Amino acid sequence: MRVARAAHTATPLPDGRVLIAGGCATDGCGETQSTSELYVDGRFVAGPALAEARFNHTATALPDGRVLVAGGFPGETSAPSGTAEIFTGTTFVPAGTMTARRANHTATRLPDGRVLLVGGVSGRAALATAEVFDGTGFRAVAPLPGPRSRHGAALLADGRVLVVGGQSATAHGVGLLDTALLYDPARDAWQEVPGRLPMPSYKLAAAPLPDGRALVVGGQTADDAAARLATTLLFDPRAGRFTPAASMAEPRYKISDAVVALPDGRLAVAGGYGVEVYADGRFEVAARGTVERQYPAVAPLPDGSVLVTGGYDDRTRVTATVLRVPVRAR
Repeated sequence: MRVARAAHTATPLPDGRVLIAGGCATDGCGETQSTSELYVDGRFVAGPALAEARFNHTATALPDGRVLVAGGFPGETSAPSGTAEIFTGTTFVPAGTMTARRANHTATRLPDGRVLLVGGVSGRAALATAEVFDGTGFRAVAPLPGPRSRHGAALLADGRVLVVGGQSATAHGVGLLDTALLYDPARDAWQEVPGRLPMPSYKLAAAPLPDGRALVVGGQTADDAAARLATTLLFDPRAGRFTPAASMAEPRYKISDAVVALPDGRLAVAGGYGVEVYADGRFEVAARGTVERQYPAVAPLPDGSVLVTGGYDDRTRVTATVLRVPVRAR
C-alpha cells in the first residue's frame, strides 16, 4: 500500500475497486490515518482524505454503491468519534452524527438496506446502545440487555443479526462474555440466545453460511498471547445453540475485518500468518505469509482472489505489505 495501516477497513466497490480507509499509521498505533487509497487494476492509488482520522471504525457498503464509514478512534488516547462520513465514489461527505460515540463496535447491513451499529466503547466503558443508519441519518433502536464491545456480528438468512462474545467493560472493571444475542429488525427487539460459548471470548469474528447457520471464528479468552483461539463454532439459529466446528491451522484474533464471504458461499479467513478457506465443514490453507497480521483488512476481488492488507505484528509494528491470494472456486 502507499502507507502502513492496521485496524483500517477495506471495502469492495461496485466497479471492482477496493476502498482502503483510515487505520493506525505508526508502530504502537501512536498516530492515526486520515488518508484513504484505492486498489485499482493491481496497484494502489491515492484516494480522498477522510474528514477525520480514525481506526477501529467500521465501513459498510450501502445498496447504492456508497460506503458508510462510522466511528472509531481519532487517536490512541482520544475518545471515540461520534461522526460518520460517506464515500461517494470520488470523495467523502459528512453523514451526520451518531447517537453515541463508538469504536470497537460492529456494523451490519440489514436486508432493507439500513445499517445496524451495535455496542462498542465510548471511552473506557462499553455501550449497551444500538442505532441504525437509514441512508440519511442515524436513529436509536432498542438497547442491548447489557454493554458489549469487541464482539462479532453476522446477518442471518432470516434477517436477524447474531451478536456474539465480546467484553463488557464498565467503570467497575472488564469482563469477557460467553453470551450471544439476536436482533430482530422487524420487531426492534433483542433476544438472548439460550446456548452459550464454551468459554468467554472477544476480538473474534462471525460470518453467515449459505445454509442459514453462522460460523464464529477465533478470538481470545484473556489478554494473553497464549489465550488466542484456533477453534471455531457453528451457530444454528433454529436450535439457538453453538456446536464445535473445525479448527484453523493457526490461532487468530483481532480479525473484525479479516473474515469475508466469497461469491460461492465459502469464507476466507485471514489474520495471523496466512489465509484459510472454510467450506463443507473444514478449513483449507490457501496461503502462508511471513508477516504476522493483527487487525488486517480483507476484501474479495472480482477475479476470485482475496486481498489482505496491512495489520501489525505482536509488537504492534504496522506494515504496508499486502497478500493477493487466489482462492480456487468449487
